[in-house]
Amino acid sequence: MTSKTELAARAARLSGRQPANRPADAAAEPVGELVGESQAVKPVHRSAPRAKPVRVTTDLAPQSYRGLLAYSAGLAEDLGRAKVPHVEVIRALIAELNTNPALQETIGKAVRAQLSN
Repeated sequence: MTSKTELAARAARLSGRQPANRPADAAAEPVGELVGESQAVKPVHRSAPRAKPVRVTTDLAPQSYRGLLAYSAGLAEDLGRAKVPHVEVIRALIAELNTNPALQETIGKAVRAQLSN
C-alpha cells in the first residue's frame, strides 16, 4: 500500500507543483558555470494559473430559489428577453461583490449574522 507522503509526492509531481517538504530556496536550479562567487540560476517551470472554470454547487431554501427565479424573470422582462438564466445573476452578484466595498460590508454583516445563529 502506498503511504500518504508517496501519494502527496506523486500528486505534486503530476500537477507540476513542488512537494510541501521541499525548501523554498530550491525553486530554482543552478545551471552553467560559476559566475564570480554565484552560479547562474535557471527558474523551475511553474504550471499556469487555473484557467478552467470552477463548479460551485449550493443548496438554497425554496424561498430563496423562488426569489432568484422571480428576479431573473423580472430582469428578462425588463430586457425584453424570454429568459435570463439565474446563473448570470449569480455571476453578476459575485463580480459586483469583488468590486463594491459597500456591498462587501453589507454581505459581511449578513454572513456574520447567519453564522452567529
